[in-house]
Amino acid sequence: MIKKILISDLNEAEKIWRVLSPDGMIYDLWDFRFPFYKVYSYPLYFYAVYDNDEPVALLPLQFNKEWGGLEFIAEELAYDNKPFIKAGYEYLIPGLFNDLNIKTKIFDIAGIDEFTKNLPLEENSVYFYDIAEFKKFDDFLLSAFQNGRKRYNFKRLFTNLERDHEVKVVYNDFSDLELLMDFNVKYFGEESYLRTPEERHPFFDLIKLPFNWNMITIEVDGKKLAVSLSLIYKDIYYYLIVGSDISEVPDAFKYLTKVNLEEAIKNKAKIFNCALGRGGWKEYWHLGKYPQYEFIK
Repeated sequence: MIKKILISDLNEAEKIWRVLSPDGMIYDLWDFRFPFYKVYSYPLYFYAVYDNDEPVALLPLQFNKEWGGLEFIAEELAYDNKPFIKAGYEYLIPGLFNDLNIKTKIFDIAGIDEFTKNLPLEENSVYFYDIAEFKKFDDFLLSAFQNGRKRYNFKRLFTNLERDHEVKVVYNDFSDLELLMDFNVKYFGEESYLRTPEERHPFFDLIKLPFNWNMITIEVDGKKLAVSLSLIYKDIYYYLIVGSDISEVPDAFKYLTKVNLEEAIKNKAKIFNCALGRGGWKEYWHLGKYPQYEFIK
């Protein structure tokens, strides 16, 4: 017998999340989401469906007290939000959404079935590049920049930077995390999601977790000018947080991205994931993109 229940207890919510999560990407992981959740600890509204006593579907929401409605749990940084569904129970997805009787705004939804693929499109997409067949950075250039002149000019940016400046790459100095966040705000301004202590705190918890982290700092003429935090999970290289002071050396951020792409290729990642939104630079790199959807009720 199919039955739906509402779970509000944190321990029970974690248990059913771990049972049903597809674990295909970092935002499917409870351990990755929880540092963001506990900043505000909004009431949980986990809509779970059971077939007899077996959990088969879950829409994991929280009640945001600031605007008075339901949203996906800890959605500040995340994208590709989705209901968790056991194979064969996809028919339950429309009911999970349509039966909600509280004001709801769920953003950055992955299209995983016909229902979610027919939701309204968001303005922003997720940017990425398939690097599975690449052996070196030049392979990316050949694939992404079809125009030979543009490819040559783009590559020359890095050659000129190394010719005109002393460039040093520093790996995994995690004491640069605060600097990275400052650079992120400096580079992205009002679009940055790292402007407040509440927004920053989860990352200090995250880097303590046993993920395959990769922090890269670019020093130009002895001065730190660009920093990134990335990680690899299931063959996906997440270019997670980036920031740079380009007021002195405009191409420092481009160099940072080049080094991360090289790291992704060296570590045999299949996808270079550059997160949600244009960010003012992703289309310049000729990255691919896929859509995100929204549900508002």
